[in-house]
Amino acid sequence: MTRVRILLFSSLLTSTALAQNPATSPKRPQDYKFTVAAEHVWTDTGLDLETGDRVHVYGAVVACEGQTPSEKAHLPLPSAPAGALLLKLHGEAGPILASPDADLPIIDNSHLYLGINGWRCHGTIAAKVHVQWHRPGSPRSDEAHPSKEKGQR
Repeated sequence: MTRVRILLFSSLLTSTALAQNPATSPKRPQDYKFTVAAEHVWTDTGLDLETGDRVHVYGAVVACEGQTPSEKAHLPLPSAPAGALLLKLHGEAGPILASPDADLPIIDNSHLYLGINGWRCHGTIAAKVHVQWHRPGSPRSDEAHPSKEKGQR
């Protein structure tokens, strides 16, 4: 009976130690795919980024009806081509061109949004996001389904 108790106690200690060891926790995914639709202003990727992370976004350009020079001034990013993939790191932040790609160090806690530069554009952009996590570890709850498109903004 004493041997059984010792075996049970030692197996309990071992399983507790393994559960607390961060090396055994699953790694966060690094690669994500999102479909960015032209009819939505911004697509919420659901990705929270922390200081020290690095994000690389790849995407093409969709077709847009011709903008006049006066209309181009009212695009989210007038200096970028109409239909280009854009990203922003905060809800109210200015957009950054991500077509054909963008590579950004994260300098403060951020949340990734993707969008299209234009309002008379058609179709979708298949965007790819690669995140180099500063602190690898277990997935956050908001990253449980990274390839599933999140809510629109």
